[in-house]
Amino acid sequence: MTEETKPEEVVRALAETIAEKMGQDVRILDLRGLTDIADWFIIASAKSERHLRVLGQDMVEEIKAADIGPMRTEGLDGKSWVIIDLFDIVVHIFTPERREFYSLERYWGDAPAESIDIDAQKDGEDD
Repeated sequence: MTEETKPEEVVRALAETIAEKMGQDVRILDLRGLTDIADWFIIASAKSERHLRVLGQDMVEEIKAADIGPMRTEGLDGKSWVIIDLFDIVVHIFTPERREFYSLERYWGDAPAESIDIDAQKDGEDD
């Protein structure tokens, strides 16, 4: 990541990468002004426990390759929730059941949210 890279661009790039790797229902929550926890959450679902682990590991490798950091992780060997904490950006990848249980989108319902749909973006490029 260069000095000129805007945090909004990093958030979008990470979310799009998750969607490209078959993450489901990928959303960006803009938490600026709502909390000191982070400026953004990226929330996504994995198809299975195996997909969760692979997606989490792939994202860690992508983040390291892009030199985005520092980074802390939780749950890479877990079965229901991976957290990648980049301090201003926190990536949450859940199994569908765990995502529904914790319902971060509902908890942070006041935050502006954006859905990332790679298929819709590709369809728009074909026009």
